[in-house]
Amino acid sequence: MRENELNRRRFLVASGLAVAGASVTAGASTAGAAISGQETQASAVTAGQKRGRAATMAAAPATPHPLDPLSADEIMSTFRVIERSSQFGHGLFFPIVTLKEPPKSEVLAWTSGPFSRKAFANVYDPQANRLYEVFVDLRAGQIDSSSGKPGAQPAVYMTEWTTASKIVHADAGFKTAMRNRGLNPNDVYVDIWAPGDLPAAVVATGHRMLRGIAFYQGSLSNQYDRPIEGVVATIDMTSKKVVDLVDTGIRPVNTTITGSAPAGSGLKRLIVTQPDGPSFTIDGRSVSWQHWRFRVDYSPREGHVLHQVGWEQNGSVRPIIYRLGLSEIYVPYALPDPTWSWRTAFDVGEYNLGQYAEPLAVNVDVPENAVFFDEVVSSDTGTNGGTFGLPHAAAIYERDGGSLWDRTNPWTAERDARYCRELVVTAAYVIGNYTYAVEYVFRLDGSIDVRVNATGTTLNRGVNSTAEGDQYGTTVSPNIAAPSHQHFVCFRIDFDVDGTSNRLVEENIVSAPGATGNGFAVQRTVIGVEGWSDTNDETTRTWVVENTSKVNALGNPTAYALIPGESTVPYSAPNYPPLLRAPFAQHPLWVTKFNPSELYAAGDYPNQGQTGEGLTAYAAPAEGVNGQDLVVWHTTGFTHHPTVEEYPVMTTDRLGFRIVPNGFFDGNPALDAPVQAP
Repeated sequence: MRENELNRRRFLVASGLAVAGASVTAGASTAGAAISGQETQASAVTAGQKRGRAATMAAAPATPHPLDPLSADEIMSTFRVIERSSQFGHGLFFPIVTLKEPPKSEVLAWTSGPFSRKAFANVYDPQANRLYEVFVDLRAGQIDSSSGKPGAQPAVYMTEWTTASKIVHADAGFKTAMRNRGLNPNDVYVDIWAPGDLPAAVVATGHRMLRGIAFYQGSLSNQYDRPIEGVVATIDMTSKKVVDLVDTGIRPVNTTITGSAPAGSGLKRLIVTQPDGPSFTIDGRSVSWQHWRFRVDYSPREGHVLHQVGWEQNGSVRPIIYRLGLSEIYVPYALPDPTWSWRTAFDVGEYNLGQYAEPLAVNVDVPENAVFFDEVVSSDTGTNGGTFGLPHAAAIYERDGGSLWDRTNPWTAERDARYCRELVVTAAYVIGNYTYAVEYVFRLDGSIDVRVNATGTTLNRGVNSTAEGDQYGTTVSPNIAAPSHQHFVCFRIDFDVDGTSNRLVEENIVSAPGATGNGFAVQRTVIGVEGWSDTNDETTRTWVVENTSKVNALGNPTAYALIPGESTVPYSAPNYPPLLRAPFAQHPLWVTKFNPSELYAAGDYPNQGQTGEGLTAYAAPAEGVNGQDLVVWHTTGFTHHPTVEEYPVMTTDRLGFRIVPNGFFDGNPALDAPVQAP
């Protein structure tokens, strides 16, 4: 999130306002039903909701669970324990404070009663440029363990947006560059980025670096539509000064485009109502809907994480996935220019994306029948800053899913059919010019669609001509071009299909014509060790996670399949350093043996990180995964060649993949889908 977005969020939380007229407070809502991070909805439905109007549900204490996100009190306790410790100095920053998830075995064995409770904190000493990992035992009120992380840099933290911008604005060279363009430096917005790959001499200093790029702000909205091309500042956050200012020459700067337009008219009202209330129930973070059972948890790095996804059958829940969450996003730009080639954002790990959850609004982001989860996150200044709420950080709602199944007897015209309903868990995260919304869509047929919606403003540049703008992208307005770029979005899926003894099978459709010339068959290959696999449209490649000890009624392993959706290959050179730090972009599917410390596809600290981390290290040396507790990492992605129609705001691009039963059931699990009353 950039500085103005952070200030906007603080204003929202302080004033209780939300976007597009929806009313939001830190703990409740007057549009839709709100659930705080440690609360649950009551079963009662107000009269207003029965009439089809959104209304607030009363809240009751939830049943505590080992995976509950940290509360505000627990975050403050973490701050106090660390700040009073003699291990650290003064002026500390806390780029992230989050739950240290208990061991998987403990969670799976827990049913009720006490459980361990620990917090994890990045503690950064800017004076010494030193990072610590600290674990706090919240039950004992003391540090459980701590260790230094020499050479590692935490994600860009909130205070730095303002500090780095002030450093750039105070730089004489930057002021001159702006004035040479006829601009008042005070009208210029400096967008702060993680530095990407740096020159060897800069890396050798070991200092913490950021970069700043410029846009004309003035009094207009959406500064990203008005790029100031060719100026990039490299900021040494250890010495608090600009150490390099690149100025490749003046291009025209637009100072009039507003980046917004009045809303149109002509559509009649579309109202989504559930007069009897939602069909799902929520106890704290646990959701029950038809046969589905799962938890909606939260991490300030990954955002919303699903835990313990399973299917209730014959009075017990069959596990499918233990943990499913967004692991990393990698976005390289196509422009081979020194002011652009370093722009390869790792949006999750370089910025702790989850803490920038957008406050979702009814009839803007979600329909009127949505129920909301509110979250709480830490400031980066400890007890001085405290915590702040993220109102409406996630939503859950039912929606029309079209036809579920349909069977008609052609002789008698007898018809048996069911209408499909879907359950959507969604959240949106704002990072600079982009907004990423993640949707987990549960279906009555036992499948899960994982979707990513990308919108916002293209990252634009100033150009002298249309020909220049079209060379590595598209000219979208006079003297403004949007460079082509790619999005690689990686999810970590800890499959537990009917338990933890699983294996991964790659399936390819191959031609087997025989005498009649029309045969084709499925070729199955067990991936027995850690490693990667690529998509293959020619063979309709899919991957299947099978249980190695349990079978269905036909004697085949119970299993779930991962069906890839949108995918792209990286167009960077194979030795391009940022690509080497993004192994999940090189190959869209990886499998590793379960390790609770391996959560992030580009490694724990991709900011100023090194090659060889993340999945590259997790899979080397390769361990066996046949019959083991395994983790699948899958990347969905697309190559974005912008169009004129995506300026000044781009409509949403959608991508994703599916997780579907493949022998998990003995027949169609949707046969018992309810008939919806007219």
